[in-house]
Amino acid sequence: MRPTGTERERLLVLAAQLPWVHIIDLGDGCFTPGTWSQPNPSLVKAADSVDFRGKKVLDVGCWDGLWSFEAERRGAAEVHGIDLVTQRRWSEQSTFLLAKQILGSRVHYHPDVSVYDVQRLGINDFDVVIYPGVYYHLKDPLLSFSRLRNVMKEGATIIVEGVILREPGCHARFFYRDVHLNELSNWWVPTIDCLRQWVECSYFELQDEFDFWDAGNNNPRHVLTARAVRRADPLYNRRPEGLEAFDLNTYAPTFIDPASVGGQAAPSLLRRIARHVPASLKRGPHAEPLRRYIRQLEARQSASPRH
Repeated sequence: MRPTGTERERLLVLAAQLPWVHIIDLGDGCFTPGTWSQPNPSLVKAADSVDFRGKKVLDVGCWDGLWSFEAERRGAAEVHGIDLVTQRRWSEQSTFLLAKQILGSRVHYHPDVSVYDVQRLGINDFDVVIYPGVYYHLKDPLLSFSRLRNVMKEGATIIVEGVILREPGCHARFFYRDVHLNELSNWWVPTIDCLRQWVECSYFELQDEFDFWDAGNNNPRHVLTARAVRRADPLYNRRPEGLEAFDLNTYAPTFIDPASVGGQAAPSLLRRIARHVPASLKRGPHAEPLRRYIRQLEARQSASPRH
């Protein structure tokens, strides 16, 4: 329930004294004094393309809660905002909880959950994930996409927003000794094509991309949406660690010792191996190593004792 009267006035006075990064509409013409400008307009367009009504939503790196409260305002049935406050400024100021109280919000706030540990929530059927301004702050951005895919239902939508390199090609730059955008927590910055492939290889299917936005001070941003999928991916020739549940490929049996099944089983064993090898392994650079492996199995089989 939203506070009213003198209690609301007291909370608004407190809000005006705290440091905020988000500008959040608290109602009746009152806004939090965020140091960031209004959000990326392309991110707003991406959110407008998603139907939040009745959905279960995850807001990653929620900070003051702008997108958590916005998802709730747009009709989401359940919203969880996660943040790892030890990794950001003003971690001692619980602006999220203050905004939640002023708004009378039902959003769940988790200030000690990293995107790497999102499965700690015990929820694996999110309909919508909002992932703005986070991946480039991580040493392992690909791991983050994998962990998020594991808590999303098939067909769910992820909104990804962040800094990119405005240059052709598929690559990312790592920043450690060099500091990017005067921020020591910026680690990996990808090109647009690299960001697309990070998302796609994590068992998402790209849906829409939105207008490029320059936030100023050499801070170009890109926004895309993607759908969580299960598929047989021809670009994987081994089981993708951490994403096995979404992989529909068929692979050869692992570590079969032909000597353990007896000499007469060798032909059927080799046929079984060949049947399970993806077509992509039977051509190109993988073909000769595969043939060599089969020859080694045949040689071991021939040398094994027959009873």
